[in-house]
Formats: sequence, C-alpha cells, structure tokens
Amino acid sequence: MPDVKSDRVPLRQRQALETRRSIAGAARTLFAEGGYAATSIEAVAQEAGVAARTVYSIFGGKKGILAAICEEWLAEAGVMETVAEGLATRDLRRRLALVALANRRQWESERGVRAMLEGAAASDAEVARMLAGWKSDRAHSFGEIVAGLEGDLRQGVDGNRATAVIRALSSAEIYSELVGWEGWTPDEYEEWLSDLLAEVLLPPQSAQGPDRR
Repeated sequence: MPDVKSDRVPLRQRQALETRRSIAGAARTLFAEGGYAATSIEAVAQEAGVAARTVYSIFGGKKGILAAICEEWLAEAGVMETVAEGLATRDLRRRLALVALANRRQWESERGVRAMLEGAAASDAEVARMLAGWKSDRAHSFGEIVAGLEGDLRQGVDGNRATAVIRALSSAEIYSELVGWEGWTPDEYEEWLSDLLAEVLLPPQSAQGPDRR
C-alpha cells in the first residue's frame, strides 16, 4: 500500500504560529486598553503567558507586533483577495463594486485597530513612518483600479482624478460617520459606495457599451 503523505502543518510550526497569534492578541488587548506607548513588552509577555525574550525573538519589538496585528486584520477582512478579484476583471463597474466591498470588509472588521495605529504613530516616529507607508500603498492600490481602463471613465475624468475620488470616498471617516453615527448597516454602506463611485466616475449607463470581462 503506497505511503500517504500528510499535508498537516508540523507540530513545532503550529506551536510557533499559535504563540505568535497569542502574543499579537495579548498586545492588541493591552494596546487598546492602556495605549501603545504605555504598554511594555514585559506586560505583553505576561498577558500572553510567555517570556519577554520570546516576544523579542518573534517580533523584535512593539512595532513588529503592531505590524502583525495589522496583517491579521487585513487577512481576516480578505482585503487582498477582494482587490485581486477586482484586478482580474476588465469591467470597471465591477472593479468599483469590489472597491466598495473591500472597504466595507476592512472598516467593518477593524475593531479599534485604526485608533491604536494613530495613537502609536503619535508617540513613535518609526510607527508614524510605517503608517504613512501603508497609507501610500493603499492610495497606490486605488490607482491600479483604474489603470489601463481610463478610456472607460466619464468624460473629463482622468486616472489621477478618479484615483483621488476613490481614495476620498473610501476613507474610514466616511464609514464611521455613516455606519457608526447615522446607523447605516454595512450592507447599506457598501451599496451606497458602489453606486456613488459608478455615478461619479463612469458614463451614464445608456452611454456605455457591453461589459468587458
């Protein structure tokens, strides 16, 4: 009988991943409760039930932990997969709908990470540079949404203007205002953003040709 190879992750690797998640989860709780600047590596280690040297070995310091928290947030929200799906289609209207979906998922699942990041950036210049880089990458990804499809935009709207509009309307502040303060559901926000982006950036429906997928 032929050997059957297991696809399971080796025990040591699973334990390492679990330790990493445990530390990041403990730090996320402590950063939210006491603030990034006031939380020590020793406090994170104690909360996670590991030695401080383990935290340093895995993350290097608090900035590394913060980066891991953000990676986990985006992975949980499925942002990269949604963006990749959008870039795989040539239908700009569909791409804009997926921008709305990605933003809805990102802001819906952040659970205090944004405030944590802004607070950390205010007290740590390295975190501020890291956050600025992430914001720049996010802005660049919006430019990719319309890249190569500028001819499908509404007359008078070029790629730069379209990117600026997408970036502005996709801000976390607008999501917080509508969902947090006005009581909209995330579904309502997503539909609103998708429709508005299409209305502002695309020609009227009757003036467009067939979808290109």
